[in-house]
Amino acid sequence: MPYARRVQRVGSGTLTVSLPRRWVEKTGLKPGDVVSIVELSDSVLKLETKPTKTPQHTVFTLDVGKIKDSKLLSRLLIGAYLQGFEETNIIGGDGITEEMQAAIASTVDLLPGVEIVEQSFRKIVIQSFLDPGKFPVPSIIKRIQVMLTMGINNLAEALREGRREPLLDVEKMETKIDELYFLCIRQIFFSVKKEVWGEEVSDPYIGAIGDRLVVRALEEIADSLKLAADEVEALIEKDLPKAVVNKLVKLLESIQVVFGKTMKAFLSLDIQLANEIIETTSQEYGEEMTLSDVFPQNLHSVEMMISLRNFVYNIVNIARNCKIIAEVTLNRFVRTPSKLVTLEKV
Repeated sequence: MPYARRVQRVGSGTLTVSLPRRWVEKTGLKPGDVVSIVELSDSVLKLETKPTKTPQHTVFTLDVGKIKDSKLLSRLLIGAYLQGFEETNIIGGDGITEEMQAAIASTVDLLPGVEIVEQSFRKIVIQSFLDPGKFPVPSIIKRIQVMLTMGINNLAEALREGRREPLLDVEKMETKIDELYFLCIRQIFFSVKKEVWGEEVSDPYIGAIGDRLVVRALEEIADSLKLAADEVEALIEKDLPKAVVNKLVKLLESIQVVFGKTMKAFLSLDIQLANEIIETTSQEYGEEMTLSDVFPQNLHSVEMMISLRNFVYNIVNIARNCKIIAEVTLNRFVRTPSKLVTLEKV
């Protein structure tokens, strides 16, 4: 119910507004009580009578007896983790089958900061031990950036030296980035939820969408590196001509430059660099790019050609995800006040 009140001046500079009697009586507010005022926008304030309000402990309960597919169970548990539930209870009136128990255990292994704290024939309890304040999204993104850069270096090293050992590090990297991806998405949801509990957050929903796109693009880059590593392992066995190796290494070095510039642009909101990335990826790694652009002369081995084609495809996919990150950078810039941008609500 809306109430109209006239703003009054008290003293030399303080403005006051009286509170509606019906609302005061309903809330039990008394003179001397402390309230919390939260600024939601330029024209909206929220008045809370309990300023120490904190998020409740959220529990997600799932009846596994109604689920037949262990993969669906795994996806639901991941979804509960991403939504930020502190506790997950899996129950089964007729017991939890060994197949479902194995799916639960393998899923928990993928999710950072959670453990199985209770397990019986009919119930499994998963608890989160994460402190959200210790894992800011930008820090996770920077960590993923470092790991991806090392992954590109490992691919180039494996090609130059004809060794498989660096490829094992790429596989480990991809697994670790999957874990960081889940953690990052959980943290993005947490940052949005803070708005619900009265904490001041600037454009939480719009910022969360951008972060979500960037983290997904980084996870896609990790997948592409892993698939490219699989092709490199196959190519190493085929005694590649030196000229082919040099071209592959050159392609990796080029994409590493593109990726490095992409992350620099995103983290510093450098729109000139972001614009350069969009132009470069569109012109040099566009939809029309084919294997013949990298290897003009056909090789005699069909298997080698297939591996090379798959390798090039995954490198192109890295470039396309860099373009997505660059586009998010530009979109974020136009919502950030600067020497170039002024935001005003009229």
